[in-house]
Amino acid sequence: MDKQKNLFIGTIALVVLTCGGWYFMYFSELNKSLEKMSANYNQLKNEKNKYTQIKNKFPAIEKEWIELKNDLSSLIQKIPTDKQFDNVTKMLFSLMEKNKLAVDNFNPSLAPLDEKQIMNPETKETILVEKYPIDVELRGNFIDFGNFLDQLAFSNYYLTISNIQISQNPYTEGEQKISFISYVYTKNSSTTAGIVQNNQNFASAATSNKKNSDSGDITLEKSDEDIITEAIQTTGATSLIDIVKIIKHIKEKTGKEVDENLAISLLQKRLKNL
Repeated sequence: MDKQKNLFIGTIALVVLTCGGWYFMYFSELNKSLEKMSANYNQLKNEKNKYTQIKNKFPAIEKEWIELKNDLSSLIQKIPTDKQFDNVTKMLFSLMEKNKLAVDNFNPSLAPLDEKQIMNPETKETILVEKYPIDVELRGNFIDFGNFLDQLAFSNYYLTISNIQISQNPYTEGEQKISFISYVYTKNSSTTAGIVQNNQNFASAATSNKKNSDSGDITLEKSDEDIITEAIQTTGATSLIDIVKIIKHIKEKTGKEVDENLAISLLQKRLKNL
């Protein structure tokens, strides 16, 4: 009887120990796996929240992108072509005269200060934008100059102004001497138009060289002053703004690059005699 009782107790104890060992071994691994899954779940939940936040920002980002795209398209439309350079300089000069500002110096550069390539978001066309500086010296008062700047901001062309310097005119009370640099931006296509323009320049230069060689010593005997004077008469210049037209005319007809200061001086003398 005691042997059976001891066997029964031993069997029960073995079963309990076996179940306890199995429980601790199995559920311990299960607990570790559960903790790992819980950590992964929390990580995925955090990433989902981040993606949800980014997704919620998409409409605002898309709206901002459309606005920037439209602004760039509008800006490109306001940039004149290189053939409209004379029109822009004339508009700027006439706008200063319209606001009762006396122009003492108006010297546009014929060479671009900088150039960059941009892509038109509407047509996907690559545009070459060139930046031309214009040195300007004026005489007037603050109100007229302020009106000039306000009207310039609403012009049909894209221009910028920098390096504004204002000082009191020592010879006229209540009048200021104003100087600044205005930048004119022009555009053309850097792909097809650029190649065509280079070919046209090459052909023009070849034609000009041929004309120069045919003319013999007649052109070579002319001084720069005579060439500039003849160009002033041919172009019918009536203001300082036409200096760009004169320089271009000389370049096309003779292939020479004359001194801009000399051309401006001769043009001023002619305008005084008119």
